[in-house]
Amino acid sequence: MTVAAISMLATSCSDKETPTEPEDESCTKVMWYADADGDGLGDAEVTLFECDQPEGYVSNSNDKIDAKASNTAVPMVFKVTGETCPPCGGWGWTAFADLVYRYQGGKAFSWGNYGTGFSSGHFRNQEFNPTMQAMQDRFAPNSSKPNFVVNGRNYTTNSADAQAAADAFVLTTAPVGMVMKATIEGDKLTINAEAEAFEDANGTYVMGAYLIEDKALGPQAGTAGANGDAEHHNVMRGSLSDNAWGDVITEDGLSAGTKYEKSFSLDIPSGYNRDNFAYGLIVWKRIGIAHLFVNAYATQ
Repeated sequence: MTVAAISMLATSCSDKETPTEPEDESCTKVMWYADADGDGLGDAEVTLFECDQPEGYVSNSNDKIDAKASNTAVPMVFKVTGETCPPCGGWGWTAFADLVYRYQGGKAFSWGNYGTGFSSGHFRNQEFNPTMQAMQDRFAPNSSKPNFVVNGRNYTTNSADAQAAADAFVLTTAPVGMVMKATIEGDKLTINAEAEAFEDANGTYVMGAYLIEDKALGPQAGTAGANGDAEHHNVMRGSLSDNAWGDVITEDGLSAGTKYEKSFSLDIPSGYNRDNFAYGLIVWKRIGIAHLFVNAYATQ
């Protein structure tokens, strides 16, 4: 064979593709669960089916809330109002709507509070657990309507001062933050809630979970109800505890880095519109029979 022929043969052989090894299918795939908050517990609803553990996933599905709380300050903002109060359905209606829209996206926990006085009892009689009257008695007793309350202070009819107070609070940091997960199965609403302390603090602390319904239909004096039933903003439907304030999470003070868990549930009354539900959490510091606002969380 000539040198040229040998050279051509060598070139031809080297151009051939080297056979690849078959993929190894001998591994056993298992289910992994997302651990977004890094607590070592996984979310049963976010999964991957893989041989090896993916980053950010764990082997258990024990996390009720796969989210991390922050020390963001979230004010509570409510309007003390009534269905038979013409200013509540006039300038008060607009002023409260402005506050609701200003703090959309969970920046504040806001609701309409229909206690006694200038009230037909329409919404108060629909509460699954009496809450609005307790809030009015605690934070705005014997007041005119509409009044605006921020973090437990009554700014009476001055919505501008209420807004300024809420704006100032948003710029601070809170000693405790919250996260939650709400699920509805049939007529049962369940809220799993978690509070995390970022500072040490003495005292007894309580966490409450609340159901809000936006665009709830009801009568309203003033221009808002001129054409019949009005769509009321963020009506308080009640606390999911057996009282307006919630359940004790610690009697030994807050300890930085500690998480406090609570579960709440209720049978949803007929007539509520689930499509318009929103939820809120509040941590209170209890001193005697008084409850002092600490921080809130909202899905609004």
